[in-house]
Order: sequence, then structure tokens, then C-alpha cells
Amino acid sequence: MLPLAYFGSPSQWLIFAIICLVVFGASRLPEVARNLGKSLGILRRAKREFEQELMREQDPPRKPIPSPVESDVSPEAEARLVRQHQEPEEDSARQG
Repeated sequence: MLPLAYFGSPSQWLIFAIICLVVFGASRLPEVARNLGKSLGILRRAKREFEQELMREQDPPRKPIPSPVESDVSPEAEARLVRQHQEPEEDSARQG
């Protein structure tokens, strides 16, 4: 942020404050300042969200690493694997 020194001397700020008092009046000045603060907060949030969206767009998409369960196995090959795991259990049941 820029320091206030870039926006004029203290005498210029005093003149600005007097003009604000004349235009808005002493009773409405706190309401105007509150609304200005809310508006600045909304603008800051919108700016932050916009910057985050830009950062997300610049990042290359990450490809998920496939798990062994989600591998490209045909249904026939999967059925063979299941049968192979079941056969030793059946052999031991027959022997005992």
C-alpha cells in the first residue's frame, strides 16, 4: 500500500475533511464511512477470489495415480484371478 504522504500534505487532508463535513454533514459522516469500509471489504474479497481463480487456472491439472483396484483389468482376467485364489482353499478343504 502507498503511504499517505503520496496523497498530499496534512493541510490538503484538512481541506478534504472540511469539504466532507459540509457535503455529508456531521450526522451522516459515520454512516458514509461505514458504508465505504464495507464496500472496500467486498472489493478486497472479490480481488482475492479472482487472484485465487487465476492461480488455479495457471496450475497444470494433476492426473490422479490409478490405484491397483482401479487398473484396466478385463472381467475375464479378474474372474481368473478370483478362481486362482479360491482353488488353494478348496484343495486344502478336500485334503482335510
